[in-house]
Formats: sequence, C-alpha cells, structure tokens
Amino acid sequence: MEAYLPLVGSRHVIDLPITESSHIVGVCCLAFDGPRYFPPEERAVLGMMAGSLGAAVDRVELSAKQHEVAEYLQRRLLPSTLVELPRLTTTARFRPATITFSVGGDWYDVIKGPGERVVLVVGDVEGHDIESAAVMGQARSAVIAYATEGHKPTAVIDRTSRLLTELGTNLLVTCCVITLDTADGTANVALAGHPEPLVQRPDGSIGTLQASANLPMGVTTGYAYQEREHTLEPGSVLMLYSNGLTGCDETDPDARALFDSGSREVDTDLEQLADLLIADTLGPRQRRDDAVLLLARYEGAGGQSVLRTGRLRIQRRDLHGVKAARTFVDDHLTSWGLAALSEDLQLIASEIVTNALIHAGSDVDVCLRAFPDRVRLEVRDSDSNPPVPSPLTLAEEEKAESEHGRGLLIVEALSTAWNSTPNGRGKTVAMDLPIPNA
Repeated sequence: MEAYLPLVGSRHVIDLPITESSHIVGVCCLAFDGPRYFPPEERAVLGMMAGSLGAAVDRVELSAKQHEVAEYLQRRLLPSTLVELPRLTTTARFRPATITFSVGGDWYDVIKGPGERVVLVVGDVEGHDIESAAVMGQARSAVIAYATEGHKPTAVIDRTSRLLTELGTNLLVTCCVITLDTADGTANVALAGHPEPLVQRPDGSIGTLQASANLPMGVTTGYAYQEREHTLEPGSVLMLYSNGLTGCDETDPDARALFDSGSREVDTDLEQLADLLIADTLGPRQRRDDAVLLLARYEGAGGQSVLRTGRLRIQRRDLHGVKAARTFVDDHLTSWGLAALSEDLQLIASEIVTNALIHAGSDVDVCLRAFPDRVRLEVRDSDSNPPVPSPLTLAEEEKAESEHGRGLLIVEALSTAWNSTPNGRGKTVAMDLPIPNA
C-alpha cells in the first residue's frame, strides 16, 4: 500500500514516535516540500532512526537524574555548618568537577575538640562514583569520632587508616589533619599523602606548615604516621585544600601562588578570599576533579572583641523565629556596648531570617560576631539558591513575582557589604555593619 503524507498547513510532515523500552519519550517531526512515497527500505531507516533517538533521549534523561542524585549526595555528605569558636574564623567551599555527573570523595570539617582545641580536616578519596562517596562517608565519620575524643592528629589518621583497611577499602584516601589550640596558637599537623597546608602570616608572607607526607590512609596497618608542631601568630590565615583546586597543566598557578595573589587582592574578609580562590581559574577548560577549600584565621587569645560571639538556632516553621532573631540581636549588641547598631541590625536580621524561613523550609542558624571595626551577622539555611534583590521599577505584571526580593534592598542600603556563599547543604548570607568611631 502506498504511503503519502497528509497536508498540514503549507507543509507536508510526518510524525515519528520516539520510543524507549516500549514507552514514548518524544516525537520527531520531519517536513517535506510535497507529498512523497516511502518504500519499505526508507520506512525501516525511519524506524531505526526513531529507535536511536529514543535511546539518546533516554541517556540524556538518565544523566540528568544522575546529576541530581550526585548533587543531593554531595550536599548530604558535606557538613551543613562549620563549628565556630571565638578565637577562630572559618569558611569553606566545594567546587564539583565538570566532566562527570558522579559524586566525588572530597570533604572538609571543622571539629570542636576538648578544651580550647579545634581540628581542621580536608580529605580526598580517589575516583568519582558511589564507592568513592561511600568511602568518604566512612572516613569522615571515623575522623570526626577520633578527633572529638581528643586524639592527636597522627592517632586520628592511624586509627582511621586501620578502620578503612579492616573494611576492605580499595581506594586511596588522602587527608590533612590540624589540631589547633586556640589558647596559645599551637598547631599540630599530620598528613596522609595530602598537600601541605599553607599559612599567611600577619606580615603578609605565605609559607607552608611543613609535615611528613606519610602514606595515604587504608594502605597498610603497620605504618607509623608522623606529625609536626608549629606555632601560629594571631592574625595568621590557614589554607587547606584538595588537589582539584589548581589545574594539572604546567601553566596553571600552584596553590601557593593562588593564595598569594588572592590575599593581595582581598584584605581581611575570608568569605571574599574563599570566593576568589575557588573561582574557575582554568577558564573554558573542563575541570577533571572536585575541589574543596577550607580557610581559617586564628584571631589570637587576647582582646575583648575576639570573645564577642553569639549564636541562635531557629526551628523550621517557627512563627516566633523572626521576633527571636530581633531579640537575640538587640540583647547581644546592648551587652557589648553597641546598642547604637541595634535598630539597623534588627531590621536586617528580620529580612534575612524571614526570607530563609519562607524559602528554605529548614532550620535557620543565626551567628553574630563583633570585630574591632565591624559587626557581622550570618544567617545559614539549607537552600543553595542565592537571594536576588528585586528592582523597584518593575512592570505591573512582574510585581507579583518579586514579592519576596525587595527586603534585600534594605540590606544593601544599611550594610557596608553583604554576600551569599554556598556551604555543604545550603548557603550563608552574611552582612557587615561598621562600628562608629572604631
């Protein structure tokens, strides 16, 4: 029987259902200048083409689903927040690879130890698959457990390595562990095949906290790990990172040069420095490895301003959360002798906390820190999408869609600087207010 195409408008078209596993996943439309006959050979070719298109569409949808799963796993495996201490300021970043949709094995942690000690950790599991993520979860859990018990860095790495070996891990795990006593600035550094951490001293010079390279974790149970002790001066900035931070090409800057150039461009703000360091320095080239970055500034043991820190946790759907945030801000600023800033900062806190409670649908952490020259308010939630201020001049039909964006204009007007940075499971919105006559 002859097959002719029907006339549709001014074109002759044929619609080929695109199927995959007996399910229709799309339609391929072919247009021709006029009616034509399709012999059996051409019909077979069209059928094969539709089948190939179905397989391609299915692979694209599968890749998109894998990408979503990988992003979710990465958010759940990384810490939701970083432990904050009065004498230590920290921030962290994660940058995924671009040539794979699989989840990686890079992680970071800031762990509160006994007394005045804090443990900084950056690790990397080889590979980009579910096994790498699983091993990373095992290694991170072990490091947190041993560090919380108060073990020194070599003991933390040794015990974690023994555990991974007993579990039959076939992947190499590198790690950098620093135990910092914030009371006197003593830092003990132990490595497990990981790059040495960098330090920016108060005079601006960049160096390394040298330590024995040691073997990666999970290789053997009979290796004696070694560590090295250093003393940090107040104002020193530590940089822990994984190999993916810099490119593999010889023309790419190494971590030390990257840290040096970033420190020269950014003065004292760790958030801006972290954004600059984690930026895509490779240009249009694809990134082959994940990257994590952990920055920590040792404020020192002395000084009243260093000790002025407050934290508040607001439960999701708490109808009184915004009021609690305003009271929290007012009480702390008044006790610090900064009541003149209370009204503006209460208004800022109201806008940011309201936005977080409405859009994130999660618990909200509020942190208030007073520095010698400024007060910083940080609000953390689980929504990774950054807040976007809405312009005041909008067409009438656009006003309804911008209902929740105008509060950020208040934040921009009242604060000297504000930014939104991603963390492991969401984002942190931070803003600064200068202290008058500081």
